[in-house]
Amino acid sequence: MVHFKQIDPKTSPDDAKRAFEEAENQFGGVINLFRVIGNAPNILKGILAFNKEINLSTELDKKLIEQVAMLTSALNRCDYCVNVHMKVGEGVGLSREDLILAMKAEAQDAKAQALLNFTNEVVRNRGIISTKTLESAKNAGFSDKALLETIGIIGLYTTLQYIRHVGDPDHDFPNVPEFNADEYGA
Repeated sequence: MVHFKQIDPKTSPDDAKRAFEEAENQFGGVINLFRVIGNAPNILKGILAFNKEINLSTELDKKLIEQVAMLTSALNRCDYCVNVHMKVGEGVGLSREDLILAMKAEAQDAKAQALLNFTNEVVRNRGIISTKTLESAKNAGFSDKALLETIGIIGLYTTLQYIRHVGDPDHDFPNVPEFNADEYGA
C-alpha cells in the first residue's frame, strides 16, 4: 500500500501549522490521518472547514452523526475510521453495542434506523436511492436539510477514508476486533 509522510505539526510549514492548529481546536489533537493530509494544507483546511460547518449548524444530534460516520466507515472498509468512530461515538454517549449495530446498518430505535437505511443506500448506490427509502427517512422526522447534511457527512468521511486508504497513516486508536471489512464493506 502507498504510504504518505506524516507531517509533524511542530516542524511543519506555516500553512500546515495553521491547519493543524484548527484540527487541535476542533478535535483536541492532531490525529495521524490529519498529519498525512498536512502534506496538502489546502485540503486539510477545506476538510476542517466543512467539518466545522456541519457541526455548527446541523439538525442531527452527535449520536446520529456518529452512527452515520460509523456506517460510512464500515461500508468504505476503513478500519482506521471505524477505530476513530468507536472512540468518538462512545464519547458522545453511544454504547459499543450501538456502534457495532451501526456498522451493520442497524439501530435500536426506528428514527436512527431510518437514517441508517438512507445512509446505507446512499453509500452503496453512490447517491441513487429509492423513493421508499427517502420517504421512510422523511416520515421518521428528517427534514430535507437533515438529509442533505447526512449526505455531507457521508461525503466528508468518504473523502477522509479514501485519503486513509491511499495514505495509510499509523493507527491512533485501539483496533475494533468486531470489524471485518469483507463482511461489512460495500
